[in-house]
Amino acid sequence: MTGYGGSFFVGLGYNWSGWLMGLEYTHDQWGEGKGTYSLMQNFNNNILEFKLRRILSKKSISWLPSWLEVIPGLGAGVNFITTDYYPSKKAKDEGRMNSVSLFADGANCFFYDASLEFSFFLGTDMIIPFAGIDYNAFYDTSIGGGFAGFARAYLGLRLYPLGVVNDVKRLYDKHKEEKLAAQKKIEEEVPPEKEVESLNPALTLSVTPGEFFTPDDDGISDTAKVMPELTGVTENPSSWKIEILDPQKHSFRTWEGKGKLPSSLVWDGKSDSGELVFSQNTYTVNVTVNLSEKDAALSGKKELSSTATIKTGILMIVIIPDKQWKIIVNTIHFDPDRATFDMIPDWQQKENQETLDSIVSQIRQHGNVSILIEGYANNVTNTEREDREELVPLSKLRAKAILEMLAQRGLDKSSLTAEGKGGANPIAAWKDHDNWWKNRRVEFIVTKE
Repeated sequence: MTGYGGSFFVGLGYNWSGWLMGLEYTHDQWGEGKGTYSLMQNFNNNILEFKLRRILSKKSISWLPSWLEVIPGLGAGVNFITTDYYPSKKAKDEGRMNSVSLFADGANCFFYDASLEFSFFLGTDMIIPFAGIDYNAFYDTSIGGGFAGFARAYLGLRLYPLGVVNDVKRLYDKHKEEKLAAQKKIEEEVPPEKEVESLNPALTLSVTPGEFFTPDDDGISDTAKVMPELTGVTENPSSWKIEILDPQKHSFRTWEGKGKLPSSLVWDGKSDSGELVFSQNTYTVNVTVNLSEKDAALSGKKELSSTATIKTGILMIVIIPDKQWKIIVNTIHFDPDRATFDMIPDWQQKENQETLDSIVSQIRQHGNVSILIEGYANNVTNTEREDREELVPLSKLRAKAILEMLAQRGLDKSSLTAEGKGGANPIAAWKDHDNWWKNRRVEFIVTKE
């Protein structure tokens, strides 16, 4: 009857547990008639109909794939036809009307349709492609009565900006289901109730040597052994970390990993960057484990930790083998900005005594030696003026005070020399404020005569 055409539609609807009910308006327009006996051109359907469709998915039919929805449907309504009839021979012979306008006599008729649509889920409700076929039938009174019909196949893309709400909910529900499934699996693997009640994971830590650790390559206490032990668990932890902190509680050396906790680690006294420990200082060892998901659920504990300390002795660092050594300490305390010991607290007085006694004991083991005592300070302003006018004079006075204290402990005073170095040879850079404490030190250069 006519050539190609097209259509558009708008509608309102509601989804009630998979039943789609809606009221829809459709406008179809078909083109010019073809052939000698063509009856009409510009044939238009203006259809107002009620539609009822049913969503069939994996929830209702188990063998359907999760990405597909099949939607069969039926519709019924009124078609308001408008058309221009050809003045063809057939039309003239039969006395047809030249045209039918909207709401004119014979322009209204009942309309029916059946459809089958396929929607494809791509992981989001915001964009849904679809394809379908339908067959539309109506009783055309404009040509004297009789059923007419036409079929369509179509493709489309539905856009739902607010579908992001469903996407978020879907992800939340999926995460919740996975968590419940994991919990259920754990519960299924749980040993008998009596064993579950006794699950009490514990982490202990021991170190050797705990004191007088001297990694100076003399063959005595040159390494420390860190020995963590995890008990009361059913499987290896998810991760672990062993960290050594310096005397100021800053991270000094770290080991970490996943799975089984090592039964022991050997520490050579160096930091991650290769810096050696200070003499006569206390270093802290921390061990932390994150339990497996199963053991965390059974015990109610996610993380365990344990702590121990390692105290260093006096390190005789070799400068020239069997000839010259260096001792570096920062545990000799003075009154602020002075070379005296009158105002420092008792614990610092005690630490001074222990440090000096240990130094003398070590030096005596090397026979007849000379000792150069070098006092160092931290240049706070990073200027030559501070170094020249304040730090060098003060550090020299302090070095001399230490010289006197060593002489009082029986070392030959003629073998002792004191120098003030001020802010020279800093261990920590001026910008590294956290490690300024390393620059405030005393170095003893011990040379065999």
